[in-house]
Amino acid sequence: MIKAIDRYLLRQIVPTISVILFIAIVILCMERLMRLLDIAVGNGVSTLVVFQMLFYLFPYYISLALPVALFLGVLLAFRKLSAQSELDAIHSCGIGLGRLIRSALVLGVIMMGFNLVLTGYVQPYTRYLFRVVMFNITSGVIEQGIGEGIFMNLPNGYTLRVERSRNAGRELYGVFAHRQEEDGHIVTLTAKRGELLTRALDGTVSLRLYEGSRSEWDPVTKAVATLQFDVFDWPMNLADLVRFRGRGGDKSELTLAELMRGYRINLLAGRSGNIGEANATPDRPPEEVMAPSAVASEFHGRIVFALSMLFLPILAAPLGIMTTRASRSFGMIFGLLVVVSYHKVLEFTGAYASATGAPAGLMLWTDFAIFVACTLYLFHRTETQAGTPPVLLMEARWISFIDRIISVFRPKRTADAR
Repeated sequence: MIKAIDRYLLRQIVPTISVILFIAIVILCMERLMRLLDIAVGNGVSTLVVFQMLFYLFPYYISLALPVALFLGVLLAFRKLSAQSELDAIHSCGIGLGRLIRSALVLGVIMMGFNLVLTGYVQPYTRYLFRVVMFNITSGVIEQGIGEGIFMNLPNGYTLRVERSRNAGRELYGVFAHRQEEDGHIVTLTAKRGELLTRALDGTVSLRLYEGSRSEWDPVTKAVATLQFDVFDWPMNLADLVRFRGRGGDKSELTLAELMRGYRINLLAGRSGNIGEANATPDRPPEEVMAPSAVASEFHGRIVFALSMLFLPILAAPLGIMTTRASRSFGMIFGLLVVVSYHKVLEFTGAYASATGAPAGLMLWTDFAIFVACTLYLFHRTETQAGTPPVLLMEARWISFIDRIISVFRPKRTADAR
């Protein structure tokens, strides 16, 4: 019977988590998609690159939505059980809240491990790849453009010159390109018009030429071969002109193993503070030269964030319990406020410790301990206290408090005139 109840509870929780997770990711992606499309349209970038950037953001969005989905899934499941008096029937069989929550805790452990892998090892790489593409679009490639009347040396050995350029150097007129190889072989490209395009998923920039010719001169045979074309796509590799930094320039781009290694090295060397060293080299990886406070705050922050998911079902279950006469959603609103506020407190604590050099481990684990203590206290009171659930008592006190505030501003009735 107990296993049947566990399966029944999971059937109530998992579909809700899936729906909430899907809705949250769609909303987050739509909000970011609008901004990415504005950047893409303004820089002449293909929509394929936009969807590639959204793909790189998926791990970040999943890590944000997963705790909220788990919390709401458990809360709504217990809310349904209590609203339909199924929770009373389960309690009458001698199954307490502590035993009933075990299946949700197992689900929380699984999701905690998944989120730890996601934030610790997948997200650092996808975050870096997103920044590489964004750099190639906004500064490293397109904004550079090609100026008028200047000779531009390209990484592929060509020298390029245009008579006129428009649209920040992306629309070109009177294009001339020339390359002489070491063996004397000469290649020349001319075209009436051209435009810079970023279409490939790797951010490679090509120059599309219109109404031109390509000539090759062989120093051995002295022969010239000329090819006329109407449209010609010429890969230029402009990204090589300005390269984006290597991964690890930001603490969020380091994996959990790299953060652990850097944190351990800083502890053994006695390094602390918010001042880093010189740029990373092959002999000195980023986690060794980054500010010790930044490494410590990111390392402790990821672990605390992942472990907090284990206690979300313990928080959600008491907040979901209600009576049949209760019609308000105080538990859900209060719980979401607590979860979001706790997440923001962790973010602020990590940022403050990273910027000031304060002990990140002590501060973040203190926040975690307070959250765990309050959660376990609420769960214990709900499990052991008979009568009205604590969350409904909190709701009644909150309503009474609001009514007293409103009564202060409510106009007083005056006695009727005689």
